[in-house]
Amino acid sequence: MTSLNGLSLINFRNYERFIWEPKRQKVVVFGPNGSGKTNLLEALSLLVSGRGLRRSLTEAFIKNDKQDCGWGIQANIHNDLVGTYTISTGCLPNSIKRQFRLNGQPLKNQHSLSKHLSIVWLTPQMDRLFLEGSSGRRRFLDRLIFSSESYHSKEIAAYEKSMSQRNKLLAEKCYDHLWLNAIEESMACHAVAIAATRNLFVKQLNQLSSFSFPDTELVLNCPISENLDHNPALIVEDNLREYWKNKRFEDAEHKLTRYGVHRSDVVFRDKYSLFNANLASTGQQKALLVGIILKLCEYIKIKEKTLPFLLLDEPLVHLDVNYRAALLNTLDCYEGFVISTGTDKAPFETSGQDFEFLNIDQGIIV
Repeated sequence: MTSLNGLSLINFRNYERFIWEPKRQKVVVFGPNGSGKTNLLEALSLLVSGRGLRRSLTEAFIKNDKQDCGWGIQANIHNDLVGTYTISTGCLPNSIKRQFRLNGQPLKNQHSLSKHLSIVWLTPQMDRLFLEGSSGRRRFLDRLIFSSESYHSKEIAAYEKSMSQRNKLLAEKCYDHLWLNAIEESMACHAVAIAATRNLFVKQLNQLSSFSFPDTELVLNCPISENLDHNPALIVEDNLREYWKNKRFEDAEHKLTRYGVHRSDVVFRDKYSLFNANLASTGQQKALLVGIILKLCEYIKIKEKTLPFLLLDEPLVHLDVNYRAALLNTLDCYEGFVISTGTDKAPFETSGQDFEFLNIDQGIIV
């Protein structure tokens, strides 16, 4: 089990100085709108790779009246297997370069954090996953995978770096074929690894059942993953390299790579009725999302890996009374750290579960 022993925030969002030591590993943060509940969850989400649950730019994290100061987040974490350690991130004064540290020592890149902590979050904004573009759904799938397969984030970062290099060369009409061959070889290698991981994860997750919530099935829409179902990885890599080589002039006109795992999509649907989530009601969509998160936790337990921190922003909104009860009972049995938010603590109190309640007002515990 991985637990949160302490959290410190300096000049982050509406928190000037916040020091907190959780008394329990099941926490409910409540308070009026704008009090800083989601900011607290966002701070925790920044302890792993990426831009956090809001996907904000680094300069947005600094407290409004502290623009000339730095900001920082530090968590004291205990893992039953490796002991206690600290993870911290932030920026120095007058800088927008985000730094990462483990036990006070700088890390070369943020993807190293995935070896030490995984975090999964659910926010009200994610209800739009079913209606908006594929990029959000793809990021959601990859975030689920990060929680159990730490190497996946490195593969994606490497693929995106190579693709960015290819796009830059083509945009500048630089057709150095030896250089492009090397870049596309790197892209193909990482693309196949990404597609294979997504493919296997989706298939294994779909084999699990969700008894308290709608049984959500994920359908991966990715020609590269489909190709891997029928051909060896080396053949798929060769096909990708040849395809990108033949499309260089066309991609140069568009100044981007128009084919690859960065264009994959994920469809969410009810496992038995095959009813697509984009046609469901708001309440049904929320229940489908919660069902996916709970199936993920079961998946990680089966793989005998450390459960992620769960960050649930307004998780009870849009759920009916039965789903609310089912979610709270499930969280009570969760063998890891869970933090939820709500404008009122009453819906959580009625469950009879043993939560720590944290009343936040303008970035201060009251």
